[in-house]
Amino acid sequence: MNYHVPTASIVCIVIAFAAGIIVPLALFLYLKKKKNASLRPFLIGWIAFVIAVSVLERLFHMLVLGSPIGSYLTNNLFFYALYGGVTAGLFEELTRYFCFSKLLKEYDEEKDALMYGAGHGGSEMFNLLSVTMANNLAYALTINSSGADAIFSGLTGATLESVQGVISQLCTVPSWMFLLSIVERISALAIQLALSLLVFYAVRYPEKDRKLLFLAVELHALVDFLSVIISGFLPLAASEAVIAVMAVLVVLFAKKICDSHQSKTA
Repeated sequence: MNYHVPTASIVCIVIAFAAGIIVPLALFLYLKKKKNASLRPFLIGWIAFVIAVSVLERLFHMLVLGSPIGSYLTNNLFFYALYGGVTAGLFEELTRYFCFSKLLKEYDEEKDALMYGAGHGGSEMFNLLSVTMANNLAYALTINSSGADAIFSGLTGATLESVQGVISQLCTVPSWMFLLSIVERISALAIQLALSLLVFYAVRYPEKDRKLLFLAVELHALVDFLSVIISGFLPLAASEAVIAVMAVLVVLFAKKICDSHQSKTA
């Protein structure tokens, strides 16, 4: 097969790569300059995502999916989505709770919760968007300059099949679909901000709002579960639209909680 990545796809990949850096940075600068929020919550949020997802959750997945139950989960969309959603909800929200209760005890304003969410969600956006697009760009430039054989050389078995699938998709998907990943990551970032507020209130007002921690876990699990399910039945653009709607609903709910607290303390 003659592999070639269209120029339009490369342009869209570069735009998506840049968005993964620019959007978190712009959100950080807005909260820093307009809200006078501190840098510390942002940095802790950024690192917390890496530890919770890239280290702890990944190790947990290796144990579970490498066990006898792993093949059952991966071959059943419903249970795989449920497993992934619950796991993500527990690891990320409990990590968020730990950070607010132990590492950010002196930060007691909503702007601090938003700054943490910007770090947590920004880290997710950078790692899942910019890093992925950097890999895509490296593949694309290598394919167009040296040919796909330069990538396939030395690969065998399942690894070769996996890379061939990635390269084939890179060469054949419509260019604009790379831009949809920006929409997906912005939706996820909005949800991370909202969930950060919910967990923040659970920590700051434990006698009344401890239940918000469990609600944050449930909402996170539900959004991830539905995202996997709908991606298995709907076209990509439609599934991203549904995810965007879910993000709006989660944000509106968090705003309602925030407004209720502000009205009580006014």
